[in-house]
Amino acid sequence: MKNISKFNAAIYRNGQSIMNYKLRDLDIKSGQQDFFYVISKNEGISQKELSEYLYVGKSTTAKAVKSLVKNNYVKVERDENDKRIHRLYLTQKGRETIPKIESVFLELTDIFTKDLSEYEKDQTLIVLKKILNTLYEEKNKLNSDID
Repeated sequence: MKNISKFNAAIYRNGQSIMNYKLRDLDIKSGQQDFFYVISKNEGISQKELSEYLYVGKSTTAKAVKSLVKNNYVKVERDENDKRIHRLYLTQKGRETIPKIESVFLELTDIFTKDLSEYEKDQTLIVLKKILNTLYEEKNKLNSDID
């Protein structure tokens, strides 16, 4: 049990290294790829919904979105019915870039699961979801805005 955190951190670091290397020609920083990918799959998503989807705080989402907007991958539009809500959409540059991001995400998933049986893949997903939900609940007990 002591090694779960160690392995989780190592998996994350190694996955990010591979992703950063494969996307090195883009001006999307490490960690922002997830935000970009989720926006591409859920255009019109609000920043709040994006935070909830990725289990991160609002300030982390705001920083990532700000960078994606600055680099012209994403545009922000105010919701017509509720001006407090910011909706996120891909720009033309974002649309042109998403096939490369998708390709790298799929390749990384294949690498992660290469030596796993279908049963092991299913069980891993079940266990990871349980761990994430427990951590997220604990984080929310402490402070809903921590990142």
